[in-house]
Amino acid sequence: MTPLTITASPTPAALVLEVAGDLDHTNAQQLRRAAREAALPAGHLLAVDLGKLAFCDSSGITALIAVRNHVVSVGAQVVLVDVSANMRRLLDMTGLDQVFDIRDVA
Repeated sequence: MTPLTITASPTPAALVLEVAGDLDHTNAQQLRRAAREAALPAGHLLAVDLGKLAFCDSSGITALIAVRNHVVSVGAQVVLVDVSANMRRLLDMTGLDQVFDIRDVA
């Protein structure tokens, strides 16, 4: 198991949350908390960088949905960036590729 780390970095284009390691039932709440603590103003962009994500279970997917719902509720936008082929397949299979804006870069 790879420990989860979440690093917030502001850029001119967005606030980036870099998610690294395993996102699972033991730590999915950390991602939800990081999104709430980001305090995004309306109209801003949150980019969730999944380039270093090693593993994601259903709790991790649920946390990503919760992050999206929170961001949208405050009038901001969310994108997933640097999504691996395996994660893209999972998002495709669950229909979440229609819910999330998925980009190569923010």
